[in-house]
Amino acid sequence: MLTPISAYVQQAGGNTVQVVLLDADAHAALQALGFEGVLPTLRAEVGDDLGKARLFAALRDLGVAFSAGREWSPAEVFAWLRDRGLLEGAYLRIAWTHPHQYDVCSDP
Repeated sequence: MLTPISAYVQQAGGNTVQVVLLDADAHAALQALGFEGVLPTLRAEVGDDLGKARLFAALRDLGVAFSAGREWSPAEVFAWLRDRGLLEGAYLRIAWTHPHQYDVCSDP
């Protein structure tokens, strides 16, 4: 069964968090968190790791998934922030199996 997601974090390097919106119903909630940009890609700036952890927690609570992949993926950033004690709990991890096909799982 496919886990429905409204958006996913595509990039989270540096002070910018980039989200791709899949369901327009989530747009207002993302804007309330400070995201802006041209749909479907929205960006928010964070000042430091604590700010990123707070934003990640809010995104996780909205059901936003965190992209897995090579190098320093958003899922790896989430796990790193959790390992440092700045975040706790599970999150949704999204990984692509083909260009338009993906798997979503909960990462405890």
